[in-house]
Amino acid sequence: MRAQVNRNSRRLLRYGVFAAAVLWAAPATGTPPVRADAVVEFLDGDERVLARLIVETARKPEEHARGLMGRLLSDHLYGMLFLFDRARPLAFWMRDTPTPLDIFFVDEEKRILNIAAHTVPFSERLYPSAGPARYVVEARAGFAERYGIRPGHRIRWSRAR
Repeated sequence: MRAQVNRNSRRLLRYGVFAAAVLWAAPATGTPPVRADAVVEFLDGDERVLARLIVETARKPEEHARGLMGRLLSDHLYGMLFLFDRARPLAFWMRDTPTPLDIFFVDEEKRILNIAAHTVPFSERLYPSAGPARYVVEARAGFAERYGIRPGHRIRWSRAR
């Protein structure tokens, strides 16, 4: 009987530690990891919506530099949209970014040029655009694969309601 109690106690302790770790990692306020400024839609060649992403927009250089640093994306619902004043070759890195990302480089016509998939958290490796990009979308790693998004597909966005 005592062995059974100890085994059950250890099991409960193990689950309790796991539950505490999950709760500790979750935002205390229950708020999303990004400000819901807009919704980005990813479109296939027939203009069908493949996926939607709630995004925070980064328009200013200081917002571009900060990006998703220090923030966790726990699912494929949230991301970031970077808006630049003109198309040019761009490169992003993952310094101080704890979540692996898929980075979508998008041209002036809102067509995806290339995708840096499954980037390495906290890395200073540069992930470059495959040509002049005017927009960049960041989503949790695996987003492109999950929704079948690839270069040549397009994006569009609208303000969040």
